[in-house]
Amino acid sequence: MKYFLLFLFPFCFIEFSIAQEQTKQEPPALKMTRAEEDYLYLKNKENSPFEKDFFDAIKYIPLEQSGNIYLSLGGQFRPRFEHYSNRFWSAEIDQDFYTQRLAFHTNLVLGKHFRLFGELYHGYTSHEKEFAGYDVLDVFQAFAEIKIPLKDKQKLIFRFGRQEMGLGATRLIGIREGPNIRRSYDMGRLIFAKGKTKIQAFYGKEVRPLFEAFDNEFSLFDNDATNPQIGGVYTQFPIKGLNGMNELYYLSFQVDHAVFNDASGEEVRHTIGLRRFGKIGTHWKYNSEIIYQFGGLGDNNIGAFSIDTDWHYELNETKWKWSPGLKLEYASGDRAFNDGKINSFNPMFVNPAYYSLAATITPVNIFGIHPSLSARPTEKLKLYIEWAIFWRASENDALYRPTRFINRPANGLEAKNIGHQFGGKAQFEVNRHLSLDLDLSYFIAGKFLEDSGEAENIFHVAPTFNYRF
Repeated sequence: MKYFLLFLFPFCFIEFSIAQEQTKQEPPALKMTRAEEDYLYLKNKENSPFEKDFFDAIKYIPLEQSGNIYLSLGGQFRPRFEHYSNRFWSAEIDQDFYTQRLAFHTNLVLGKHFRLFGELYHGYTSHEKEFAGYDVLDVFQAFAEIKIPLKDKQKLIFRFGRQEMGLGATRLIGIREGPNIRRSYDMGRLIFAKGKTKIQAFYGKEVRPLFEAFDNEFSLFDNDATNPQIGGVYTQFPIKGLNGMNELYYLSFQVDHAVFNDASGEEVRHTIGLRRFGKIGTHWKYNSEIIYQFGGLGDNNIGAFSIDTDWHYELNETKWKWSPGLKLEYASGDRAFNDGKINSFNPMFVNPAYYSLAATITPVNIFGIHPSLSARPTEKLKLYIEWAIFWRASENDALYRPTRFINRPANGLEAKNIGHQFGGKAQFEVNRHLSLDLDLSYFIAGKFLEDSGEAENIFHVAPTFNYRF
């Protein structure tokens, strides 16, 4: 018997070791904004609470004995195939093409208080050179960061240089994940954080991605640069005794030349916004935002607003974790021609794929209703379908497309119905590094499109392969 137990002992040890290994957690998920990742937990790999990852060797490369100075490397390969039938509602525009994003970043951590982050981007489209789609190679991010710890677990962070920034629900400041080249800014940015409270103050200019290698110039101190400018203060905080989180913000926006339906010229716009989001009980999830804008465009005064509310009822106890939802939104349009006032809402730096990867319309002069249904058949697979109905908010304003360009002028047409869009998305997370996405949309043209020009229904499909390390 004892020999039998001795024979089993090594296997028991193996089982025990495997059990120990299984108690370890998966490594932290790769973030959408890669500059926010932290790999200091790899300093002591033996006592790390996380499972080993193939790329650990390049995520923490110590450069001196203490291990507080280290280098971290990473990147992305994102190829996508796209098909359009009747793009821009035109029977003459059927397209099939390939796009890809290549990215590589380095994070040099110089102790507890200082780091340097840099990222290169390459974007390619097989059909033609499109803005934010094609760029041979350029610096997407390059910033220095100083971190100052304060008392009571508070911290103050200052970042200067080229950086990306997404704020809130990204209705105004989005990272432009849809196209190959995401959005970045030449910017100075101050961040204060304490617990769940975060305050950001910033000023910068949007980087305009050009087509050739290393031709995206640093424009922050160039007074002759026409890049759109953004500045402001953005706060996120809880209120004791009140469920959910709150965001209160002020943003300033300036561009040398803007074009709306009946006005053009230099635009200086100020935005005040309030957002509340969170959960009520175990089922309800909400995200609501109200925004008011004022300022001037040429000789016209600006007075515009937007209201969004998005509610979901999560049935987490069901097998597929069904979640029906309803989103309502209203982005104001210009009320009258040549009255010295501009009531068109400006979504500023919204993601072009805000209404789907087809990037057909954008939230200006829009009233929309979006019933939806999402499900999670497995932990790795997410499914989402949506039916969106769009109207012009004002018959005296145009229909716009990303980014803030006139798609169809008003031309005195009274019809408001833009159309219906049916959309679907499937996301399959193979593992921590690899995901496969499939986006589908079908846009049925409404009365306004029929009255204003070509009105063919648009079909768009985009399978995407996304590998990050």
